[in-house]
Amino acid sequence: MGMNRKFAWIVAFSLLITPGCLSDGEIDEFYGEDINPPIPVKEFVLIDEKGGDVTMSQFEGKVVVVAFLFTRCPDICPVVSANLAFIAQELGELHGTSVQIITVTVDPWTDNSTVLGNYADVRGLSWPHLTGDVEDLEPVWMNFDVGLATYDTDVDSDGVADGFDSCPDTPEGEEVDNNGCGKETQQPDGEVVTNHHPLDYWVDHTTGTIIVDKEMNQRVWWGDTDWNPELVLEDILSLVEEE
Repeated sequence: MGMNRKFAWIVAFSLLITPGCLSDGEIDEFYGEDINPPIPVKEFVLIDEKGGDVTMSQFEGKVVVVAFLFTRCPDICPVVSANLAFIAQELGELHGTSVQIITVTVDPWTDNSTVLGNYADVRGLSWPHLTGDVEDLEPVWMNFDVGLATYDTDVDSDGVADGFDSCPDTPEGEEVDNNGCGKETQQPDGEVVTNHHPLDYWVDHTTGTIIVDKEMNQRVWWGDTDWNPELVLEDILSLVEEE
């Protein structure tokens, strides 16, 4: 390969993996999805895991990383929490001074302060986990474009909502475990799991993690399944350095 062709290939490859690519006349500033134009964050008052009031305005002047989850979520939410813990660790002294992470529940019917506190403690999470009344949370969900639905469908009528049910064809009348599997006919050999509480509704939410700049504008969106912690960190630091 000639030197000129090799150089051209390197330049083209660099444009693919770095922010700043031109698209429709606009500059792509971040590794995540740019929110353009930026969306102002509306003020809110919610309750943290310790029972204290938290407002969005108290974080003005910091870059704020906002994530939405619920504690009963069995799959992506724990992954997002682990990713945020990585971010907090990598930020070091910047976490809490120049950058603030907050988590907001999408299931206030279950996630009170105590439940959120237990969720955070078990995972060693050091940032506010927020809840509140539905009427206080709904404007926040709308402001951050959280698609939220609750439903209680239960095709096999075993008391475990379909979203939680690993065995949707449990025989009628059979007692089930937390996974919705029959204790007599659908257990692995030698294993019986008790059902500690009814999982009688499911929450389905479509959202991501949003990075808010120091002026309280939503600037970057990362889909929950698209997370690259190192690149999320780069986007956060880019906003920290922004004047």
